[in-house]
Amino acid sequence: MKPTIFNRFWLMLIVLALAALACKGGQTPVEPTTSNNTNPTTDTGSGLSQSERATLIAATVQIYGLFNDNGQLTPRYTGSGTILTSTGLILTNAHVASPASQGEPDMEPDALGIAITESEDKPPVASYIAKVLAVDGYLDLAVIQITSTVDGSSLDINSLNFPFVELGDSNLVHVGDHVSIFGYPGIGGDTITFTQGSVSGFTSEEQLGDRAWIKTDATIAGGNSGGLAADDNARIMGVPTRASSGGSGNITDCRQVQDTNGDGQVDQNDSCIPIGGFINALRPIELAKPLIQAALAGKQYVSGFTGSGAVTESGSGNEAASGFTWLDAAYKSDGCDLGSAVSSYPSSVLCIGVSFTYSGMTKGEAVREQWFLNGKPAAEYSYAWEFKTDGTFGTYLPNNGDPMPDGEYYLEMHAGDADKVIGTSGAVTVGSGGGGTTPPPATPAGDTVTIYGVITDADTGNPISGAYVFVLTPGMTYDKWQSENFADKYIVAQLKTDGSGAYRITDIPRNTPFTFVFAAENYNDKFGDNLEIGPDDPAQLELNVAMNK
Repeated sequence: MKPTIFNRFWLMLIVLALAALACKGGQTPVEPTTSNNTNPTTDTGSGLSQSERATLIAATVQIYGLFNDNGQLTPRYTGSGTILTSTGLILTNAHVASPASQGEPDMEPDALGIAITESEDKPPVASYIAKVLAVDGYLDLAVIQITSTVDGSSLDINSLNFPFVELGDSNLVHVGDHVSIFGYPGIGGDTITFTQGSVSGFTSEEQLGDRAWIKTDATIAGGNSGGLAADDNARIMGVPTRASSGGSGNITDCRQVQDTNGDGQVDQNDSCIPIGGFINALRPIELAKPLIQAALAGKQYVSGFTGSGAVTESGSGNEAASGFTWLDAAYKSDGCDLGSAVSSYPSSVLCIGVSFTYSGMTKGEAVREQWFLNGKPAAEYSYAWEFKTDGTFGTYLPNNGDPMPDGEYYLEMHAGDADKVIGTSGAVTVGSGGGGTTPPPATPAGDTVTIYGVITDADTGNPISGAYVFVLTPGMTYDKWQSENFADKYIVAQLKTDGSGAYRITDIPRNTPFTFVFAAENYNDKFGDNLEIGPDDPAQLELNVAMNK
């Protein structure tokens, strides 16, 4: 039979995408003059007055990477940015604005959506489209310009009046100076997040000198990449940038936190486990000024540096991660100390940790941690691998010194150019597991499985990118669902395949009948009614699907 399900869900997603982001246009920026910051009036202890913080918050934006799906722009990733001029010139990271500049052409967006902070207690509002004016993949910095509104209207950027942040001088920054961080980390929820700390030092690079990075003891979550690091004069002094703890691609912390030799105790005889997965490095604003000047002058920017930034290798394709163990994690201003194994965390916990065994890794390949809270992405961290081919690794998820939200967490590890999933932890509960919402009933450990596979064209064998996978409620068959006009209320889980046609669904309960439906544009639907995973089935089930037109 010819599919009808795909067309219906495609139209539903188009409506959502249009309501969020869509647009076209183009203008040029103008030179900044004076900031519309208000002079400090009340010192709140953060180094900034309330009015200064309000201006910095208003000048911080969320950036969406938008991709053209059959003529509609849909977001696939987010980052942060800082407005530098009243006309909408924005500074961010290269990996946010143009992943191709760092060797990831498959992740290059078709457009950039800009969400404006209208209120500190509300999510940002998707309002504009921007284009890249200058980018440096080595520095991981980019300057973009707002060009049109979200509804497609063109703009006279000279008539705009955005709040903006003045440029500081990072050469005048010293160890112990106060720093304020603004951005949109996933773990912080949908609203803007403010954290603060001190400058803890500097990291050098051969091509950049002694101040290639500004180190800070402020723990910065991944979604803050490209955001605002401000000094106590309310000026931008650095950009929180995707990097590991050393700021140079090296994760420097390595400790004995697990019984690796099996003697029943953790001591100096055990192998040390490298610990990573957070950002505590800022790119100094001085390194961004040549990009800003080129963008303002309407000139093409050409990087004077060589190298691809952090990632230098594509990966072996045989990477794997297993044996995930949740660990006690003691929060510190410069990270989290991992301890003994735990089965859950109290509501007061400030960070959570996990270790796992890995194999097939290549030094210099891309690694990405994707953290989930109650089944939804909460934070992600990317870095270049700097360790052995095989071993044990530990990482953690902080919340900027605040208690972790209650709920169920799990970690998904990705590696290589294909960004393939190499391992997924089991779920762990923080507090009551509620997190302010009502989560699905907890399933005992070992009673769930992961189903994964690739969806391909039956004639050519080519993978189908963007195909849909639906899991229906127990007892609902495909024919019954069709008779119900494919009602959303019968969907338990829904996802799309990636660029290689791959999908992965975790936490499918055993001994429960579910119907799986596979749908793609111009293909006939495929489905399996009341599929049930028994107690003897493996925890990882591969289900590949070949679809016919």
